[in-house]
Amino acid sequence: MEIFDTMILDIILVALPLTVYLLYLAYTKTFNKKENDLLIIVTIFTILYLLFKYTKPLYMNMPFMIINISLIIAYIKKSKISIFVTSVIMVIYYYSFYQNYFPIIILEYLLYYLFYLKLHKEFKVHDFILTFTTIKIVITLVLLSYLNYAFPVYVIEVLIEGIYMYVVANIIIYFLNKTEEVLKLHMNIKEIKHNEQIHTSLFQITHEIKNPIAVCKGYLDMFDLENPKHFKKYIPILKDEINRTLLLLEDFLAMNKVKINKDIIDINLLIEEVIKNIDMLCQKNNIQLTSKIIDDDIYINADYNRLTQVFINLLKNSIEAIPKDKNGKIIVHDRIKENHIIITIKDNGKGMSKELLNKIKEPFYTTKQRGTGLGVSLSDQIIKAHNGTLNYESKEGEYTKVTITLPIEEI
Repeated sequence: MEIFDTMILDIILVALPLTVYLLYLAYTKTFNKKENDLLIIVTIFTILYLLFKYTKPLYMNMPFMIINISLIIAYIKKSKISIFVTSVIMVIYYYSFYQNYFPIIILEYLLYYLFYLKLHKEFKVHDFILTFTTIKIVITLVLLSYLNYAFPVYVIEVLIEGIYMYVVANIIIYFLNKTEEVLKLHMNIKEIKHNEQIHTSLFQITHEIKNPIAVCKGYLDMFDLENPKHFKKYIPILKDEINRTLLLLEDFLAMNKVKINKDIIDINLLIEEVIKNIDMLCQKNNIQLTSKIIDDDIYINADYNRLTQVFINLLKNSIEAIPKDKNGKIIVHDRIKENHIIITIKDNGKGMSKELLNKIKEPFYTTKQRGTGLGVSLSDQIIKAHNGTLNYESKEGEYTKVTITLPIEEI
């Protein structure tokens, strides 16, 4: 019964800080705020502290195994600072038990990191947890055998500890994944509402412009060029209606003017977040989304939310361009050239004709039944506001490639 209580306590101690982190994550997504990496670091160290402070091993005279949960979370969230510091803490802690076998402990935590590097590009969480648990069990058995623990009792105890850690880690991952799915769904709903607002705005401006144009047409139909009175009577009315139309358009443009709030951001982190958010939509449409992003921090001076908007829009365009009966593929790739980062998004969709390619950036031009024709135009404006370029390359029936070039900020 005491073991069961310990297990429940461990899960609570891990879940509480994670819940706070997920609430913060929900807040940032809802209000389009940039996620602060510091909070996940604080969350990981809080979990580690709480486990050290309040929990105890499932079996006496055995070192904690469950404390490695904080390190597993650090690897899953790809927090380099947390990985390094937590690994050092783990090594110091286990040194107090296995003082004569310090090199083996260091080797163990180096193995975790090397395996993480191997999986970094295509990181599969469940594979990593399983491998982590297996390494931990094997090395613990080896070390305890050197210390002459009672065989086979310690083997059973270590296996139970390892399986327990594996189960808790998977419960946490399930919890994190479900929360992220809810957040993605929320963001998709928010995007739909945003599109509805665009449709509403366009309907309103169309309706408002239609009225003065109808008035102008009516007076022009009645206009008799042979009658001088018509000049005096109708020309001022036509001028007023035209001026009213121009004023409406100016107000509409002012309302939708792109505002940029720049800050120093990691563009690769931004792209990874966008890919993570859009991946569920790709899976739903049976599209393989491949990321070939540089494994390094690339800093630019940019508006995080606006660029996120651009990449989501471009990726959604790629998804919509791929026929449902086709084996869809989208590749996101970036490289550095002459103090600029060049990001490409390539799909194997239906492509575009030269005529469409020439008009792709024109406002209100669209081939979609329910499109506004503002997405690419707005994306182009945002990229230009960042001193960058957005270019399209396409071959009808084969592919479309979008290339975004942005200046790198020297830090």
